[in-house]
Amino acid sequence: MALTVRKIEASKPGTKVVTLSDGSGLQLVISPRGSKGWRFRYTRPNGKRNVMSLGSYPELTLAEAREKRTDMRRLLAQGIDPVEQRREDKREQLYATENTFAAIAREWHDTMALRWKASSKRAKQSWGALELHVLPHVENRAIDGIKPLEWLAILKRLEAAGKFEQKRNIHSMCRDVYRFAIVTGRATYNPLTDLGVALQKHRGESFSHVSQAEIPELIQAIEQYDKSVLIKLGLKLLTLTAVRPGELRWARWEEFDLEAAIWKIPAERMKMARPHQVPLPRQAIETLGELHRLTGRYGLLFPGRNNTMQPISDAAFGMALKRMGFEGRHVPHGTRHMVATGLKEMGYPGEWIEMQLSHKLPGIQGVYTHAEHMAPEQRPAMMQAWADRLYSIGKD
Repeated sequence: MALTVRKIEASKPGTKVVTLSDGSGLQLVISPRGSKGWRFRYTRPNGKRNVMSLGSYPELTLAEAREKRTDMRRLLAQGIDPVEQRREDKREQLYATENTFAAIAREWHDTMALRWKASSKRAKQSWGALELHVLPHVENRAIDGIKPLEWLAILKRLEAAGKFEQKRNIHSMCRDVYRFAIVTGRATYNPLTDLGVALQKHRGESFSHVSQAEIPELIQAIEQYDKSVLIKLGLKLLTLTAVRPGELRWARWEEFDLEAAIWKIPAERMKMARPHQVPLPRQAIETLGELHRLTGRYGLLFPGRNNTMQPISDAAFGMALKRMGFEGRHVPHGTRHMVATGLKEMGYPGEWIEMQLSHKLPGIQGVYTHAEHMAPEQRPAMMQAWADRLYSIGKD
Protein backbone atom coordinates (compact mmCIF):
# COMPACT_ATOMS: atom_id res chain seq x y z
CA MET A 1 0.00 0.00 0.00
CA ALA A 2 1.07 3.56 -0.67
CA LEU A 3 2.50 5.49 2.24
CA THR A 4 0.72 8.33 4.03
CA VAL A 5 2.19 11.07 6.20
CA ARG A 6 0.27 9.65 9.16
CA LYS A 7 1.77 6.19 8.64
CA ILE A 8 5.26 7.64 8.36
CA GLU A 9 4.89 9.71 11.54
CA ALA A 10 3.50 6.69 13.40
CA SER A 11 6.39 4.42 12.39
CA LYS A 12 8.94 3.89 15.16
CA PRO A 13 12.55 2.68 14.86
CA GLY A 14 13.26 -0.92 15.79
CA THR A 15 16.34 -2.89 16.66
CA LYS A 16 16.93 -3.38 12.94
CA VAL A 17 16.42 -1.17 9.89
CA VAL A 18 12.74 -0.70 9.06
CA THR A 19 11.80 -0.30 5.38
CA LEU A 20 8.46 1.20 4.32
CA SER A 21 7.49 0.90 0.63
CA ASP A 22 5.51 3.44 -1.37
CA GLY A 23 5.61 1.34 -4.55
CA SER A 24 7.42 1.70 -7.91
CA GLY A 25 10.80 1.53 -6.18
CA LEU A 26 10.30 4.33 -3.63
CA GLN A 27 11.11 3.36 -0.05
CA LEU A 28 11.53 5.10 3.29
CA VAL A 29 14.29 3.56 5.41
CA ILE A 30 14.21 4.08 9.20
CA SER A 31 17.45 3.38 11.06
CA PRO A 32 17.54 2.02 14.63
CA ARG A 33 18.61 5.51 15.74
CA GLY A 34 15.46 7.02 14.27
CA SER A 35 16.77 8.80 11.12
CA LYS A 36 14.58 8.45 8.03
CA GLY A 37 15.81 8.52 4.46
CA TRP A 38 14.27 8.07 1.04
CA ARG A 39 15.67 5.40 -1.30
CA PHE A 40 14.85 4.58 -4.90
CA ARG A 41 15.43 1.00 -6.05
CA TYR A 42 15.58 0.38 -9.76
CA THR A 43 17.07 -1.69 -12.57
CA ARG A 44 19.84 0.00 -14.53
CA PRO A 45 19.76 0.08 -18.33
CA ASN A 46 22.48 -2.63 -18.26
CA GLY A 47 20.14 -4.94 -16.31
CA LYS A 48 21.83 -4.65 -12.91
CA ARG A 49 19.94 -3.69 -9.77
CA ASN A 50 20.83 -0.46 -7.99
CA VAL A 51 19.64 1.85 -5.22
CA MET A 52 20.09 5.60 -4.87
CA SER A 53 19.46 8.02 -2.03
CA LEU A 54 16.93 10.81 -2.63
CA GLY A 55 17.18 12.71 0.64
CA SER A 56 16.13 12.71 4.28
CA TYR A 57 12.62 12.89 5.75
CA PRO A 58 11.05 15.30 6.70
CA GLU A 59 13.39 17.69 4.78
CA LEU A 60 12.20 15.90 1.66
CA THR A 61 8.43 15.43 2.00
CA LEU A 62 6.45 12.44 0.78
CA ALA A 63 5.09 14.48 -2.16
CA GLU A 64 8.57 15.68 -3.14
CA ALA A 65 9.98 12.15 -2.90
CA ARG A 66 7.24 10.95 -5.26
CA GLU A 67 8.11 13.73 -7.72
CA LYS A 68 11.72 12.64 -7.66
CA ARG A 69 10.67 9.03 -8.24
CA THR A 70 8.70 10.16 -11.28
CA ASP A 71 11.74 12.05 -12.61
CA MET A 72 13.96 8.98 -12.14
CA ARG A 73 11.48 6.73 -13.94
CA ARG A 74 11.32 9.18 -16.87
CA LEU A 75 15.12 8.96 -17.20
CA LEU A 76 15.02 5.16 -17.09
CA ALA A 77 12.37 5.16 -19.83
CA GLN A 78 14.94 7.04 -21.99
CA GLY A 79 17.66 4.50 -21.20
CA ILE A 80 19.48 6.87 -18.80
CA ASP A 81 20.84 5.70 -15.45
CA PRO A 82 19.66 8.23 -12.79
CA VAL A 83 22.87 7.86 -10.75
CA GLU A 84 25.06 8.62 -13.79
CA GLN A 85 22.82 11.57 -14.67
CA ARG A 86 23.16 12.93 -11.14
CA ARG A 87 26.96 12.73 -11.38
CA GLU A 88 26.92 14.52 -14.71
CA ASP A 89 24.67 17.24 -13.32
CA LYS A 90 27.07 17.77 -10.41
CA ARG A 91 30.03 18.00 -12.78
CA GLU A 92 28.23 20.55 -14.94
CA GLN A 93 27.22 22.56 -11.88
CA LEU A 94 30.81 22.56 -10.63
CA TYR A 95 32.23 23.61 -13.98
CA ALA A 96 29.54 26.25 -14.42
CA THR A 97 30.95 28.08 -11.39
CA GLU A 98 34.55 27.68 -12.60
CA ASN A 99 34.23 28.48 -16.29
CA THR A 100 36.08 31.79 -16.55
CA PHE A 101 39.13 31.86 -18.79
CA ALA A 102 41.38 32.69 -15.83
CA ALA A 103 40.13 29.75 -13.73
CA ILE A 104 40.49 27.24 -16.56
CA ALA A 105 43.85 28.66 -17.63
CA ARG A 106 45.10 28.18 -14.07
CA GLU A 107 43.88 24.54 -14.04
CA TRP A 108 45.58 23.92 -17.40
CA HIS A 109 48.78 25.56 -16.22
CA ASP A 110 48.85 23.55 -12.98
CA THR A 111 48.47 20.37 -15.03
CA MET A 112 51.23 21.34 -17.44
CA ALA A 113 53.54 22.46 -14.63
CA LEU A 114 53.79 18.80 -13.55
CA ARG A 115 55.23 18.01 -17.00
CA TRP A 116 57.50 21.02 -16.80
CA LYS A 117 58.69 20.10 -13.29
CA ALA A 118 62.30 19.95 -14.44
CA SER A 119 62.05 23.60 -15.43
CA SER A 120 60.20 25.84 -12.99
CA LYS A 121 61.40 28.74 -15.12
CA ARG A 122 59.22 27.61 -18.01
CA ALA A 123 56.14 27.40 -15.80
CA LYS A 124 56.80 30.85 -14.36
CA GLN A 125 57.41 32.42 -17.77
CA SER A 126 54.32 30.90 -19.37
CA TRP A 127 52.00 32.11 -16.62
CA GLY A 128 53.68 35.51 -16.63
CA ALA A 129 53.00 35.83 -20.37
CA LEU A 130 49.31 35.03 -19.86
CA GLU A 131 49.06 37.55 -17.01
CA LEU A 132 50.69 40.26 -19.10
CA HIS A 133 49.09 39.77 -22.51
CA VAL A 134 45.83 37.84 -22.04
CA LEU A 135 44.23 37.99 -18.59
CA PRO A 136 43.74 41.80 -18.54
CA HIS A 137 41.39 41.39 -21.52
CA VAL A 138 39.46 38.17 -20.75
CA GLU A 139 40.22 37.21 -17.14
CA ASN A 140 36.69 36.97 -15.72
CA ARG A 141 34.87 36.18 -18.95
CA ALA A 142 33.09 32.84 -19.42
CA ILE A 143 35.41 30.92 -21.71
CA ASP A 144 32.66 29.90 -24.12
CA GLY A 145 31.58 33.51 -24.58
CA ILE A 146 34.86 34.99 -25.87
CA LYS A 147 34.59 35.62 -29.61
CA PRO A 148 37.27 34.80 -32.23
CA LEU A 149 37.58 38.50 -33.08
CA GLU A 150 38.51 39.26 -29.48
CA TRP A 151 41.30 36.69 -29.61
CA LEU A 152 42.40 38.07 -32.95
CA ALA A 153 42.67 41.54 -31.41
CA ILE A 154 44.89 40.20 -28.59
CA LEU A 155 47.23 38.49 -31.03
CA LYS A 156 47.25 41.46 -33.42
CA ARG A 157 48.52 43.69 -30.58
CA LEU A 158 51.56 41.46 -30.25
CA GLU A 159 52.06 41.50 -34.01
CA ALA A 160 51.94 45.29 -34.08
CA ALA A 161 54.61 45.39 -31.34
CA GLY A 162 56.83 43.07 -33.37
CA LYS A 163 56.59 40.34 -30.71
CA PHE A 164 56.12 37.47 -33.13
CA GLU A 165 57.61 34.74 -30.95
CA GLN A 166 55.51 35.92 -28.00
CA LYS A 167 52.46 35.92 -30.25
CA ARG A 168 53.17 32.34 -31.31
CA ASN A 169 53.54 31.19 -27.70
CA ILE A 170 50.40 32.99 -26.53
CA HIS A 171 48.40 31.60 -29.45
CA SER A 172 49.59 28.07 -28.67
CA MET A 173 48.94 28.32 -24.92
CA CYS A 174 45.44 29.78 -25.28
CA ARG A 175 44.55 27.18 -27.89
CA ASP A 176 45.62 24.48 -25.41
CA VAL A 177 43.56 26.10 -22.64
CA TYR A 178 40.50 25.75 -24.87
CA ARG A 179 41.33 22.12 -25.59
CA PHE A 180 41.48 21.55 -21.83
CA ALA A 181 38.13 23.35 -21.41
CA ILE A 182 36.50 21.20 -24.10
CA VAL A 183 37.58 17.89 -22.58
CA THR A 184 36.40 19.04 -19.14
CA GLY A 185 32.99 20.05 -20.52
CA ARG A 186 33.27 23.83 -20.20
CA ALA A 187 33.68 24.83 -23.83
CA THR A 188 32.12 23.53 -27.01
CA TYR A 189 34.55 24.84 -29.62
CA ASN A 190 38.03 26.32 -29.93
CA PRO A 191 38.00 29.85 -31.41
CA LEU A 192 41.80 29.93 -31.72
CA THR A 193 42.12 26.93 -34.03
CA ASP A 194 41.68 28.77 -37.33
CA LEU A 195 43.02 32.22 -36.42
CA GLY A 196 46.30 31.56 -38.22
CA VAL A 197 44.73 32.52 -41.57
CA ALA A 198 44.19 36.07 -40.27
CA LEU A 199 47.65 36.51 -38.75
CA GLN A 200 50.97 37.39 -40.32
CA LYS A 201 53.40 34.58 -40.87
CA HIS A 202 56.80 35.39 -39.47
CA ARG A 203 59.94 33.47 -40.21
CA GLY A 204 62.25 34.18 -37.33
CA GLU A 205 65.95 34.63 -37.86
CA SER A 206 68.01 31.53 -37.15
CA PHE A 207 70.42 31.46 -34.24
CA SER A 208 73.93 32.68 -35.07
CA HIS A 209 76.13 29.79 -36.14
CA VAL A 210 79.41 29.27 -37.91
CA SER A 211 79.57 28.10 -41.51
CA GLN A 212 80.81 24.64 -42.39
CA ALA A 213 84.13 26.17 -43.41
CA GLU A 214 84.50 27.72 -39.94
CA ILE A 215 83.89 24.49 -38.01
CA PRO A 216 87.63 23.67 -37.62
CA GLU A 217 88.12 27.04 -35.93
CA LEU A 218 85.24 26.34 -33.52
CA ILE A 219 86.37 22.81 -32.67
CA GLN A 220 89.94 23.97 -32.08
CA ALA A 221 88.73 26.79 -29.81
CA ILE A 222 86.61 24.38 -27.76
CA GLU A 223 89.50 21.91 -27.43
CA GLN A 224 91.81 24.69 -26.21
CA TYR A 225 89.31 26.29 -23.81
CA ASP A 226 90.92 26.26 -20.34
CA LYS A 227 88.57 28.39 -18.20
CA SER A 228 86.33 25.46 -17.24
CA VAL A 229 86.68 21.78 -18.10
CA LEU A 230 82.96 21.33 -17.37
CA ILE A 231 81.93 23.94 -19.95
CA LYS A 232 84.45 22.65 -22.49
CA LEU A 233 82.99 19.13 -22.26
CA GLY A 234 79.46 20.51 -22.49
CA LEU A 235 80.25 22.41 -25.69
CA LYS A 236 81.77 19.26 -27.17
CA LEU A 237 78.62 17.29 -26.37
CA LEU A 238 76.48 19.93 -28.07
CA THR A 239 78.49 19.49 -31.28
CA LEU A 240 78.23 15.69 -31.05
CA THR A 241 74.50 15.36 -30.25
CA ALA A 242 72.73 18.51 -31.59
CA VAL A 243 70.48 18.63 -28.51
CA ARG A 244 69.12 21.91 -27.19
CA PRO A 245 71.39 23.57 -24.60
CA GLY A 246 68.66 23.40 -21.96
CA GLU A 247 68.23 19.65 -22.52
CA LEU A 248 71.95 19.17 -21.92
CA ARG A 249 72.14 21.46 -18.88
CA TRP A 250 69.35 19.51 -17.16
CA ALA A 251 70.67 16.08 -18.23
CA ARG A 252 70.92 13.47 -15.46
CA TRP A 253 73.31 10.52 -15.35
CA GLU A 254 70.44 8.08 -14.91
CA GLU A 255 69.24 8.94 -18.45
CA PHE A 256 72.39 7.52 -20.10
CA ASP A 257 73.04 3.94 -21.18
CA LEU A 258 76.68 4.11 -22.23
CA GLU A 259 76.85 0.42 -23.12
CA ALA A 260 73.94 0.81 -25.55
CA ALA A 261 75.26 4.27 -26.57
CA ILE A 262 71.86 5.92 -26.03
CA TRP A 263 70.71 8.96 -24.08
CA LYS A 264 66.99 8.84 -23.28
CA ILE A 265 65.57 12.28 -22.49
CA PRO A 266 62.19 12.12 -20.66
CA ALA A 267 59.15 13.83 -22.16
CA GLU A 268 58.82 16.46 -19.43
CA ARG A 269 62.16 17.99 -20.43
CA MET A 270 61.47 18.09 -24.16
CA LYS A 271 60.03 21.04 -26.07
CA MET A 272 57.65 18.68 -27.93
CA ALA A 273 56.65 16.97 -24.63
CA ARG A 274 57.59 13.54 -25.95
CA PRO A 275 60.54 11.31 -24.95
CA HIS A 276 63.59 11.58 -27.17
CA GLN A 277 66.40 9.11 -27.87
CA VAL A 278 69.83 10.48 -28.73
CA PRO A 279 72.40 8.09 -30.25
CA LEU A 280 75.87 8.59 -28.79
CA PRO A 281 78.88 8.35 -31.11
CA ARG A 282 82.16 7.03 -29.75
CA GLN A 283 83.53 10.54 -29.20
CA ALA A 284 80.47 11.49 -27.11
CA ILE A 285 80.90 8.42 -24.90
CA GLU A 286 84.57 9.30 -24.37
CA THR A 287 83.55 12.85 -23.45
CA LEU A 288 80.89 11.55 -21.05
CA GLY A 289 83.46 9.29 -19.42
CA GLU A 290 85.71 12.28 -18.78
CA LEU A 291 82.74 14.27 -17.47
CA HIS A 292 81.65 11.40 -15.19
CA ARG A 293 84.97 11.56 -13.37
CA LEU A 294 84.10 15.16 -12.49
CA THR A 295 80.37 15.04 -11.73
CA GLY A 296 79.41 11.35 -11.59
CA ARG A 297 78.66 11.61 -7.86
CA TYR A 298 75.89 14.13 -8.58
CA GLY A 299 72.53 13.57 -10.22
CA LEU A 300 73.11 16.25 -12.85
CA LEU A 301 75.86 16.14 -15.47
CA PHE A 302 76.37 19.88 -15.04
CA PRO A 303 75.61 20.75 -11.38
CA GLY A 304 75.77 24.37 -10.31
CA ARG A 305 78.68 25.59 -8.26
CA ASN A 306 76.58 26.89 -5.34
CA ASN A 307 73.64 24.47 -5.58
CA THR A 308 74.34 21.02 -7.01
CA MET A 309 70.59 20.31 -7.22
CA GLN A 310 70.35 22.96 -9.96
CA PRO A 311 72.32 23.00 -13.22
CA ILE A 312 74.86 25.55 -14.35
CA SER A 313 73.56 28.91 -15.59
CA ASP A 314 71.80 28.98 -18.95
CA ALA A 315 74.35 31.65 -19.94
CA ALA A 316 77.41 29.52 -19.16
CA PHE A 317 77.89 28.00 -22.63
CA GLY A 318 77.21 31.31 -24.37
CA MET A 319 79.69 33.22 -22.21
CA ALA A 320 82.37 30.66 -23.00
CA LEU A 321 81.82 31.09 -26.75
CA LYS A 322 82.11 34.87 -26.34
CA ARG A 323 85.43 34.44 -24.52
CA MET A 324 86.61 32.28 -27.43
CA GLY A 325 85.91 35.14 -29.84
CA PHE A 326 82.62 33.93 -31.32
CA GLU A 327 80.38 36.75 -30.06
CA GLY A 328 77.82 37.52 -32.78
CA ARG A 329 79.08 34.56 -34.81
CA HIS A 330 77.99 31.48 -32.92
CA VAL A 331 75.67 30.78 -29.97
CA PRO A 332 75.02 27.43 -28.20
CA HIS A 333 71.63 26.91 -29.86
CA GLY A 334 73.22 27.69 -33.23
CA THR A 335 75.16 24.43 -32.92
CA ARG A 336 71.97 22.62 -33.95
CA HIS A 337 71.87 24.63 -37.20
CA MET A 338 75.54 23.87 -37.78
CA VAL A 339 75.00 20.12 -37.32
CA ALA A 340 71.82 20.04 -39.43
CA THR A 341 73.55 21.84 -42.30
CA GLY A 342 76.51 19.49 -42.15
CA LEU A 343 74.32 16.38 -42.15
CA LYS A 344 72.35 17.68 -45.13
CA GLU A 345 75.58 18.27 -47.02
CA MET A 346 76.63 14.71 -46.18
CA GLY A 347 73.45 13.50 -47.90
CA TYR A 348 71.48 12.07 -44.97
CA PRO A 349 67.64 11.86 -45.17
CA GLY A 350 65.77 14.88 -43.87
CA GLU A 351 63.57 12.68 -41.63
CA TRP A 352 66.64 11.36 -39.80
CA ILE A 353 67.99 14.86 -39.29
CA GLU A 354 64.64 16.23 -38.08
CA MET A 355 64.29 13.35 -35.62
CA GLN A 356 67.83 13.96 -34.35
CA LEU A 357 66.82 17.57 -33.68
CA SER A 358 63.53 16.41 -32.11
CA HIS A 359 61.51 18.40 -34.61
CA LYS A 360 57.97 17.54 -35.65
CA LEU A 361 57.78 16.65 -39.33
CA PRO A 362 55.63 19.06 -41.37
CA GLY A 363 52.05 18.44 -42.49
CA ILE A 364 50.40 15.02 -42.54
CA GLN A 365 53.81 13.37 -42.21
CA GLY A 366 54.13 14.81 -38.72
CA VAL A 367 50.76 13.36 -37.71
CA TYR A 368 51.32 9.79 -38.85
CA THR A 369 55.10 9.32 -38.79
CA HIS A 370 56.52 8.34 -35.40
CA ALA A 371 59.60 6.37 -36.52
CA GLU A 372 62.67 7.26 -34.46
CA HIS A 373 65.16 5.86 -37.03
CA MET A 374 67.27 4.29 -34.29
CA ALA A 375 68.32 1.19 -36.26
CA PRO A 376 72.14 0.88 -36.14
CA GLU A 377 72.49 1.86 -39.79
CA GLN A 378 70.26 4.94 -39.40
CA ARG A 379 70.68 7.77 -36.86
CA PRO A 380 73.42 6.04 -34.83
CA ALA A 381 75.52 5.56 -37.99
CA MET A 382 74.72 9.10 -39.14
CA MET A 383 75.88 10.69 -35.90
CA GLN A 384 79.01 8.52 -35.80
CA ALA A 385 79.87 9.67 -39.32
CA TRP A 386 79.24 13.27 -38.24
CA ALA A 387 81.48 12.91 -35.17
CA ASP A 388 84.25 11.34 -37.28
CA ARG A 389 84.00 14.19 -39.78
CA LEU A 390 83.82 16.82 -37.05
CA TYR A 391 86.97 15.73 -35.32
CA SER A 392 88.88 14.91 -38.47
CA ILE A 393 88.29 18.43 -39.83
CA GLY A 394 89.00 19.80 -36.38
CA LYS A 395 92.51 18.36 -36.63
CA ASP A 396 93.16 19.66 -40.15
